[in-house]
Amino acid sequence: MKNKKLLWAVLAALGLAACGEREPRTFTGFITDATMNTVTVQDQSAESTYTFLTEEADRSEAHGLLVGAPVVVDYKGRLEEGAEAIKVATNPTYAEAVGRWMLYDPENPEFTMGIDIRIEGEAASIRSATLVYTGWELLDEAGKILLKGQSIGNGGSFDFSQTGIIAKDAAGNYTLTIEGTKIVYDKVPETDEVPEMEEPAGEDAAPEAEAAAEE
Repeated sequence: MKNKKLLWAVLAALGLAACGEREPRTFTGFITDATMNTVTVQDQSAESTYTFLTEEADRSEAHGLLVGAPVVVDYKGRLEEGAEAIKVATNPTYAEAVGRWMLYDPENPEFTMGIDIRIEGEAASIRSATLVYTGWELLDEAGKILLKGQSIGNGGSFDFSQTGIIAKDAAGNYTLTIEGTKIVYDKVPETDEVPEMEEPAGEDAAPEAEAAAEE
């Protein structure tokens, strides 16, 4: 009788373990690589990395699976290489931020400049040698990022940071407003040509943007 009770206890434990493996679980981290049918994620402590199969996963909130994006993977089974993902969701602000943003001044076309926001927190200036963007990061509030760079001119330079607010209008066009200023960048498609800067911009380049960096 005692052996039967022990057997039932073991079977019940095995049944619970099997059910537990079928229950969806969550893995949170940052994307280090992605293909058509897989996504590789490093956990937030950078101690472990796993590749998940995404062929059957819900990717409606994947937003392109850009490298460096914060991601939440719902999966089933054990946490191991090749685990099957049920759903993959990334931070939408990350995907919205990555791309080229241009500031056009109709009255002074020569002052057209912009920011190239890249994956993994990298950034670069477009047509500006004095307002040099070098990086960016997500802020806690949705739709907000922190831009970082260096202002060069007048015989010196200094580091600066700016809060950027991303918005989308009814037509699907994105804008990036520098908080506390009237400076608004427009996001442009990668296929659009950006006017080349014939000569390195001097101290007069993009006066409004530089003034904002100094504030």
